[in-house]
Amino acid sequence: MNATASSINPPPLIISGYSSQPLAEQIASALGSRTVKVTHRQYDDEETETTIQENVRGRKIAVVASAAGAPDKQISETRSLMRDVAHAGAAHIMLLLPYMFYGRSDKNLSMRRSPKLFQVIEDLRAGCDSAVVCDPHNHEVTYAKFNDSGGRAQHCVIAHFAFPYAAQLQSLMQTTAIDHKNLVFAHADAGSGKRIDPSFRECMYDMLGFTGRNPDQDDWAQGLKDRDKKTNKSRIKGFSGGIKGKHVVIFEDMISSGGTACDLAALLKQKGAHSTILFATSGLFTTKRFEEPETRAIERINTSRLDAVFITDTYDFRNTRPPLADAIEQSPIIHSIETAPYLALILHAMHIEAHEPATNENSVSAILRGKHPAQLEPGQTIAQPTPLKPGNPLLRFQR
Repeated sequence: MNATASSINPPPLIISGYSSQPLAEQIASALGSRTVKVTHRQYDDEETETTIQENVRGRKIAVVASAAGAPDKQISETRSLMRDVAHAGAAHIMLLLPYMFYGRSDKNLSMRRSPKLFQVIEDLRAGCDSAVVCDPHNHEVTYAKFNDSGGRAQHCVIAHFAFPYAAQLQSLMQTTAIDHKNLVFAHADAGSGKRIDPSFRECMYDMLGFTGRNPDQDDWAQGLKDRDKKTNKSRIKGFSGGIKGKHVVIFEDMISSGGTACDLAALLKQKGAHSTILFATSGLFTTKRFEEPETRAIERINTSRLDAVFITDTYDFRNTRPPLADAIEQSPIIHSIETAPYLALILHAMHIEAHEPATNENSVSAILRGKHPAQLEPGQTIAQPTPLKPGNPLLRFQR
C-alpha cells in the first residue's frame, strides 16, 4: 500500500457496484489491494444480476456501492453484493456509499409515511458491519439511522470532503488572484449550514491559513430563500454578508438541475462579487425527463455566472449515461476532483479500528480534520488539485 500503508495485512478486498467501478479500482490501488471480479448482467426486461467470481471466505471486504443510475436498481445491486459476500463467508463487510440514495426524502415524515431514506438505510445496514457515507443530504438523520440498535452495522462514518476541497482552493490561491482578504466562505441556504460541521471548518481553516477563525463558530455568509406563491418553488431572494469585490466559495452536498446555483451566482455577481465558485460533492445534473435534452443542466451551468464548479468523482456517469459524462468533460466550468486516495485512507482507518484501538493520529476523526500523518507529510498525495480547464473564467485572474 502506498500513502495509506498499514501494519495490518492483508487490506480489505474491494467489490464494486456497476457505476462505481473506476472509483473502486482507484481505491483498491491506493489501499494496496485489488478489486474482486464481479459480473454485472442486465436482461432484456431490465432485471439485473451480479455474480462474484472469486473466493472471499475469511477476507475483509469493502463494497463500493453504485452511485449514478436508477436508485432503486443501484440499491438492489448493493444489497445483492453484500448478501453474496456474506454467504461466501466474508469475515467483515464495510459498505462505502459514494451517494446516499433518497437522501432528500428525510422531510416526508407523517403518521402513515416514513421517509424512503429510513427504509433504504434499514435495508443496507442489515448487510454490513460498518459503513462510510459520503456527504449525505441530511448528516444527522443518516448517522442516527445507521447506528440505530437492531441492525448489523455497528459503526457509521459520515465523510465530508474538506481536505480535497481545501487542496483545490490552495492551488487556486497559489495560481490566481484569490487570497485570504478577498475570499468568502458561504452556504447556499440555511440547510447547507447544517451539513458543514466544525471538523470541516477546522480542516479548511488550517490548510488555508485562517489561523484566527474559530471552527466551532459558523460565521459564513448565506443565501436567503423564500417560496414563490404562484409556483410554490423556492427561489433566491438575497444574500447575507459583504461580498462586493470578493471571491465567494459555496459548499453543497449536491448540484441537481443547477437552477438554484445559477440563480445564486447571478445574484452574487449583481451585488459585486468578483467570482463565484461552487463545490458540490455529487453532480447529479438532472433534467425534466422527455422535456429537456439530457445535457440541459450542463448547458445551463456553462452559460451561467458561475466561474467554476468542482464536483467529486464519487458520482460517475461513464457507465450509465456516457453523453452526460462527455458533456461534463467538455465543460469549461465543471471540474472533477479525484477522491480515491482520501476515501482509501478513511477505509484504512476503519480497518485499523476494527482490530485495535485507534490512536488520535490515525483515526477517522483525524482524517476529517486534516490531521492524519499521511495528510501532513511534505508532498502528500491524499488530495491533489485538478487544473483549471482551458476557457475557464478564473484564468483571467491568473498571475
